[in-house]
Amino acid sequence: MFRFESPQYLYFLIGIVILALLFLYNRKRDENKLLKLGEPLKVKKLRVGTSNKLSGVKQWLLLAALSLIIIALSRPQMGTRLKTDYKNGIEIVIALDVSNSMLAQDVSPTRLDKAKSLISLLCDRLKNNKFALVVFAGNAYLQVPMSADNVSIKMFLDAVSPGMITTQGTSLAQAIDISVRSFSDQKDVKRAVVVITDGEDHEGGMDDAISQLKSKNAKLFMLGVGSPQGGKINIGNDFLRDKDGQIVVTHLNETMCKEIASNANGQYIRLDNSGTAQKQLVDELTDIQTSSLESSSYEEYNELYYWLLIIALCLMVIDIVLSLGISLHFMSGAKNKTLLIIVAVCLTTTATAQSKAKILTHKGNVAFNNKKDSLAIIYYKKAVGLDSTFFKAKYNLGNTYLRQGKPSEAMKEYQNASSTNSSKLLQKAINHNMGLVYYMSGQYDKAIDAYKKALRAQPNDDRTRYNLALAQYMQKKNKQNNPDNGNGQDKNNPDKNKNQDNKQNQNKNNNNNKKEQNMSRQNTDQMLRAVEMKERQTQEKLKRNPQSPARRYIEKNW
Repeated sequence: MFRFESPQYLYFLIGIVILALLFLYNRKRDENKLLKLGEPLKVKKLRVGTSNKLSGVKQWLLLAALSLIIIALSRPQMGTRLKTDYKNGIEIVIALDVSNSMLAQDVSPTRLDKAKSLISLLCDRLKNNKFALVVFAGNAYLQVPMSADNVSIKMFLDAVSPGMITTQGTSLAQAIDISVRSFSDQKDVKRAVVVITDGEDHEGGMDDAISQLKSKNAKLFMLGVGSPQGGKINIGNDFLRDKDGQIVVTHLNETMCKEIASNANGQYIRLDNSGTAQKQLVDELTDIQTSSLESSSYEEYNELYYWLLIIALCLMVIDIVLSLGISLHFMSGAKNKTLLIIVAVCLTTTATAQSKAKILTHKGNVAFNNKKDSLAIIYYKKAVGLDSTFFKAKYNLGNTYLRQGKPSEAMKEYQNASSTNSSKLLQKAINHNMGLVYYMSGQYDKAIDAYKKALRAQPNDDRTRYNLALAQYMQKKNKQNNPDNGNGQDKNNPDKNKNQDNKQNQNKNNNNNKKEQNMSRQNTDQMLRAVEMKERQTQEKLKRNPQSPARRYIEKNW
């Protein structure tokens, strides 16, 4: 694949064409004047010390050198190269129990909220590691694939609830099996599985799962959340009841958790209100010997501009050599020569500035990977100052702001990078991160639109597909929680303008739907997942319908 990074500079070639035409015109005019003086051969003898051929060669050399400098300024790039960053860390899969029993309040505020807080802490404290998230109840699902993008893990935690898995129960064996299969294929990498559960396993089949875990040489950490005394499961305005109408009291099964950890040569840690479990788990994971991880791959092109500058320099040297003892008619004189050299130096300086911008961006990347965000921002801003069209510096600056918790600044840089970039993969990354910013601010409509744009650029990206399904889920959930918004009953209500905006958004969505008819098979799979998510929401809504019986008589539904 061949492309120009800054194609706008190619317009200067129009000036080169004009100069070439002027050169041909002057040459033809001079020949006509010589013909008026007499016979060509006799006139040629009178022109001692001059050479028409060498004079023409010099002029073409200068024009060719100037053309190459202009093309170099446009930064031609050939092919693509996938560059991989490496970090020292381990692969960690977190398996989170989302069964109804995790709503028990024997741990403040609930078992599930306590587990979410722990996962968020791990993402903040272990940034150099790669994470994957598995949720399980009666079934287990990979929610976030293995990635160094810890922000995605924290984002998904907001949507984790028992309602996301309709089949209740606790299948620890399936959770560990899915966790083992979530590891990457990279060799010589240390791995760990962190299972957070209350230990009420209703399924069995643990021996095979432990065998698979040992085959991957992964260490198991069983975190038991809750108390042996147990707690009631709060469901709406009532407590969960069994088939006999008795209130269910769920207990932490420490015996089973310890047994599983022992059989897997792992470790058991109790997660309660004391806060010691968080520190102990972080210390244990930190003590695991780290190895080089392939953290992220991004698109980069091979630069060709410096070869063109070398050729242009050689042509100018040849021109200088030929100038010794040769008089030029076209572009003759010290002023013209000086002007041409100044133009060449200016263009070369601009290309050098772009090269310096790339070097500064690399320094910013190093600072970013070393968690020196303030230094990274300085390097990125300097790079943008040298080359305002260098979208990678803008994109990386947005990522740094996002990690610092400055979404508005991050969004501004993403928008700037998007306007100066034509690479599909980087457009995908930009729209993915813009969707993340919109999601974090609760603008689910805009997040969905950004994720769809990202999928059009790279349809097979699993993380974007998961994020899109989650944004659609949260959008639906938000509408269910606020059914009276936008009814327009109060004419003086400022929400009327919001209703009009919603109609405009619906029109935009209709246009997007037409475009989505050409989406790839991977996108179709993503939409099916979204439909399944909506189905689960509907089922949950039916379960909580006020017309249903006040008490729920369910057997082993926790």
